[in-house]
Amino acid sequence: MKALVKEIHVVNEGTIQFPILPNGSGWKSTEQSNLSVIESGEQKTLFSKIINAIDNAKEFVCLQSFLIQDSDLINSLLKAVERNVKVFVLSSAEARLKDRIEEETDFIKDNYIKLLDTKFKNHFVHRTAENFHAKYILIDPNTNAKGFICTNNFTENGFAKNPELAVELNKEQCEELFKVFVYHFWEHSTDEQTATNEFDKVKPVNKFSLSNLNNILLTSPNSQINSLNEVLKKTAKNAQKSISFSTFQLDKNTEFVKTILDKAKQGIEVTLFCRPIEKQFNEQLKDLLEAGVQVFFHSLIHAKSLLIDEKDGFVFTANLTENGLDKGLEVGVKLNEQQTADLSKIHANWKNDFQSKATKSANVKDLKELEVFIEGKLTKKILLDDSKEDKRKTIKVSDLLSFFNQKPELKDNSTKSLKLKLTAEIESLPKDIKTYGTDKFEVIEITEAKDKKTKIVVLNDSFTPNDIQQLNDFKELKIFFATT
Repeated sequence: MKALVKEIHVVNEGTIQFPILPNGSGWKSTEQSNLSVIESGEQKTLFSKIINAIDNAKEFVCLQSFLIQDSDLINSLLKAVERNVKVFVLSSAEARLKDRIEEETDFIKDNYIKLLDTKFKNHFVHRTAENFHAKYILIDPNTNAKGFICTNNFTENGFAKNPELAVELNKEQCEELFKVFVYHFWEHSTDEQTATNEFDKVKPVNKFSLSNLNNILLTSPNSQINSLNEVLKKTAKNAQKSISFSTFQLDKNTEFVKTILDKAKQGIEVTLFCRPIEKQFNEQLKDLLEAGVQVFFHSLIHAKSLLIDEKDGFVFTANLTENGLDKGLEVGVKLNEQQTADLSKIHANWKNDFQSKATKSANVKDLKELEVFIEGKLTKKILLDDSKEDKRKTIKVSDLLSFFNQKPELKDNSTKSLKLKLTAEIESLPKDIKTYGTDKFEVIEITEAKDKKTKIVVLNDSFTPNDIQQLNDFKELKIFFATT
């Protein structure tokens, strides 16, 4: 028995639609780089700046956040109260917290209720409304004004783990944001915490109004004073080269996102930074990817920002949804030249560092691995360079032809290539049968039992798998290997 061996190498020429691919080595905060746009991070630089400002408060502090957790910041507010500093807080209605809080997976409602009872009660003037979602803090806004607009909730994750952004406000921005706070505190909050830790319903006092703002962008329950959506949309429409933006959630049906989609289809370079949420990926992001948007993922990103042509920058608290852009209470600011340049640096870092990215399509053969959703989480999947071996005893030429002419198929797009080693085991020609041995193969006539004459094909050592098509006219003949 002798062997004829053929190796077949099949390369996957297919493409994968909307692949999620590995990108950088992971988010590295710029929080200690002294940028004018401050990132959150493990060193808690932003957290420390805010605490320092609270520790120097003389008159009053105004804080608004969708979610709030117990922390050293709360303790600093309590110490401020001991110095006769008034503290006013706006947050989301407690009823809203009964829902699953996707923004902060470790936010525990019972701990929040305990915080209200042990530290808010009798210390802070605390009002809520279901549609309040803005995040900012103001310290002595009428005198020695200090303030920060943050994309993060005032929680542990918000200051330390999530990629978040904050902007320290100038005097004019602080004064204007204070007017926003006062107006919504008195005219649009729905509940106020009492001395018994219950919440009583409150009505608008109908004494405060809010005129057009010059420094603060706003989404308000009073839609007549909204400015955030229109300014973002108008700026995006004027994009000439690039759009880079970040969000926790988006809705492709909002006019702002539609504007960005149109720009991407016109060839404008568009980059999005967001979370890899499977439902959002399937229902929202695939349309953006189809239009040519590049999407970079971080599992905890919560920052909301927009950068147009690297010259117009914005930081804001609204998700890019109807609630964020048209309803509720959200705030934002247009960045100055230095802040815009620093936001551009941050976006560039995210593009390099974020661990995953998604594109419109990719050639399978060019990939080593990709990431897929398994139980809602991105999981790495290595693309295989597969190899197999197959042996078969071949009696007739037809057996050899069918064996060597097979076209192996790749099982799916998880396989980049396949190396198939085929070994045809061929009977050796009996030594008493002679051949000329001058050609790669010979067709000879032999005598079988009962003097029956029959033809056979005899392969010589010079025969290779590349020569098998020359045997097409002899399919029904038996095949042998010449003995040496």
